[in-house]
Amino acid sequence: MYKPILLFLLLTTCYFTPAKARQKDSIDNALVVSWFQDQQYDQAAAYLQNRVNPANTSQLALLGYAYYQWGRWPETIQTYQQILQLDSQHLSAHQYLAAIFMQQENPVQAIPHYQKLISLRPQQALYYRQLSFAYFAARMQDSGFACLQKAYALNPADAKVVARLAEEWMTQQRYAAADSILQPYLATDSLQTAVIIPGIKNAFYLKDYPRAIALGQRLIRLKVISATAYTYVAAACYYNRQYQECIYVNDFLTQQQLNTEATMYYAAMACTALKDYTRSNELLQQCIDLSKSRSLDDYYTAMGANYENMKAYRKATACLDTAYYLFHKPLRQYSIARIYDEHLSDPAAAKRHYRRYLLMAARREEDPAVFKYVQQRLGEMEKRK
Repeated sequence: MYKPILLFLLLTTCYFTPAKARQKDSIDNALVVSWFQDQQYDQAAAYLQNRVNPANTSQLALLGYAYYQWGRWPETIQTYQQILQLDSQHLSAHQYLAAIFMQQENPVQAIPHYQKLISLRPQQALYYRQLSFAYFAARMQDSGFACLQKAYALNPADAKVVARLAEEWMTQQRYAAADSILQPYLATDSLQTAVIIPGIKNAFYLKDYPRAIALGQRLIRLKVISATAYTYVAAACYYNRQYQECIYVNDFLTQQQLNTEATMYYAAMACTALKDYTRSNELLQQCIDLSKSRSLDDYYTAMGANYENMKAYRKATACLDTAYYLFHKPLRQYSIARIYDEHLSDPAAAKRHYRRYLLMAARREEDPAVFKYVQQRLGEMEKRK
């Protein structure tokens, strides 16, 4: 938001108000500046709200800025809308209102303000970038893409524009077009991670694996963490038969506690290529463990409960058995046993699952009430032999 610049404009506007108007002011600008510098925006707002001249846009802009930095958005919106009623071309009012609506995830209301800013400053690349992002957020892809291209034409050195435009070209599978803006940028600024990351992705799509690997090595040196980017780097290493480098990428992510299923898979395949089958299997087992979402247990258990309520008991036990197979929670054995016991009249199966529950629960801290009940129930069933 360029806070220092906007604050400077707000304050200088106040200082250079005509002398006749200043005589009527009851605002101590130096005091307001000190509060802003100390980030005491609540005090500044409290001071200003009873002193601003409702017909003075400069004073209202100070109040709006104080409200904005204080986080009082309803008051901010009201103040800046009041400014626009007095001056429909007030730049900072449009800028702050647009920013608030974007932060509220309401891009449709932000768009008219960015459009107005562009009409007032048609050569300002920043406004085209902001409008393009608002269009994308509002799912107006064509308008967003057109504004993004205009922003790039006005300022090809804007990293955010280069990165987003490259992503849009890649979405359209126009990888050469993406490369035509990524390569020139990276030739002048090789450390901008916002551009390096799509550069890795696009190099991979172009099957320029050495370049994807080189950019990935740059990210590692910068200690930048991007799971998506390193997935492409690991894949590029594998396809380029740089197996040790592929394993290193996964090891780096492991050290950062951010290793992913995809990078571990490529590292496992690299180990296989190096005939290190034991290590490969260890990584593949980790992949299997990661692919089993912990939520699956809840899903299968909930389905089992639904089937039980529907009196579809075989389907209920099948769901519970799948949940147990995946996560080995003792309570699933208890639930299966209870259905065989209460609904299917199959005491042999019920006892088998009750015993499994007791065997597993004894090794873990399970619900003591359930454990005690199963012991009692199994004892009763054994006596009926």
